[in-house]
Amino acid sequence: MGLVRRAFMRNPRDGAIAALAIPALGTLAIDPLISIIDTIWVSKLGTSSLAAIAIASAVFGAVFAVLGFVHVTITPLVAGEVGRNNLPQAGGVTKGAFVVSVGIGVVVAGVAVLLAEPVVELFGASGDVLAQAVSYLQIRMLALPAMLVAMVGHGVYRGHQDTRTPLYVTIAMNIVNLVLDPILIFGLGMGIVGAAWATVIAQLIAATAFLVLMFGRDRSKLGLNGRIGDARGIEVSTILVKGWPMMVRSMALLFALTATTVAAARIGVAEVAAHQIAFQIWLFLAFVLDSLAVAAMAMIGMDLGRKDTAAARDLAHRMLALGLMMGAVLGLGLAIAEPFLAGLFSADVPVSEGLSSIVWIVVLLQPITALVYVWDGIAIGASAFRFMAVTMVCGAAVTVLCLALIGDTLTGVWLSIGALSVSRLAASLGWQIFGPLAREQDPSPSSPVDGSREQLK
Repeated sequence: MGLVRRAFMRNPRDGAIAALAIPALGTLAIDPLISIIDTIWVSKLGTSSLAAIAIASAVFGAVFAVLGFVHVTITPLVAGEVGRNNLPQAGGVTKGAFVVSVGIGVVVAGVAVLLAEPVVELFGASGDVLAQAVSYLQIRMLALPAMLVAMVGHGVYRGHQDTRTPLYVTIAMNIVNLVLDPILIFGLGMGIVGAAWATVIAQLIAATAFLVLMFGRDRSKLGLNGRIGDARGIEVSTILVKGWPMMVRSMALLFALTATTVAAARIGVAEVAAHQIAFQIWLFLAFVLDSLAVAAMAMIGMDLGRKDTAAARDLAHRMLALGLMMGAVLGLGLAIAEPFLAGLFSADVPVSEGLSSIVWIVVLLQPITALVYVWDGIAIGASAFRFMAVTMVCGAAVTVLCLALIGDTLTGVWLSIGALSVSRLAASLGWQIFGPLAREQDPSPSSPVDGSREQLK
């Protein structure tokens, strides 16, 4: 009980947490607005358009999340090197990540454009829904390399404990998207295709902004002197090797979440539309909660780079307490806002009724989601990538089992999402008690200790 009580008391590092988490909160809360804004505008086109963007967004999200391992992996790698006062090595990690992101992004985007139609058909889409979903997805995929570059920028700045620069870039990107959406969708009569082009343009601007800042104004501060191909001791292959467990984790998570969208789509068009609205709300609130996770991965990564496990452990406890409180507040706020949600997103009565039937689950999930997201940040900061991969694979299996048993209704679909969160929560609690933070070592994958172990193997 003393440990719990201490976690909820003011901590000397609260100021440092706030300095990272508050700008990150702005970034993470604003970033999903691209999807939410698209959803709001496209909903005005009709239920079939809303269903189409739900399916297309699920496919794009799956592809992006699988490839997002680069920016997730890079934060603790950079933070660890900064903690060891090795700025050139941190710059080498950054350069390698850019090479990986651009290369993979171009290849995957090309393949995804060619396979868009058969992939969308797997969701049970047909007719007008199929045509609109394919058009939206093919255009969105064109921005995949730029989006990955921007996400590397986010990861690098976080590793250097700077969350303000990504915030400014994200604000600019979303202003562009906000302005272009109504112009392209309605003003030029492009419909759902206009929403896709608005997003592509906004993401290209974000990627360009990060490159200009990182290799211009902040070049020396980030250790980016020299040629882009000079990895400074961190090979591109090393980033891939260290990041593959996070790729597996992302694939398992997106498999589970995509399975819920498929289940909702098979129930009906109104049901998948309601599911899309609830899912976007859940994602928006989850990204708000993820602000603490961003602070955790940067600060804990730096603590462990300095080999100060005790400080990292104390910080983890404090962040979990803050996350639980934040989750409770968001759940309460969502419960209060519930009567207004259906009218905001859709005037279609079946869609509104479907949304009302599952919002209570989203409300109850907020404290659980908060703890899960904060623990994710802690584990990433500790570079516990393999643990996270195994945990997510198990969680995905639990989700699919629940969908098979109760996934024939919207309520059953969302209870399955709840099962995923609860399983991750249980695994994270065990890791906190028995994992690397309980031992005096530096678990950073780029640390000399870790490297020496791999050489012995």
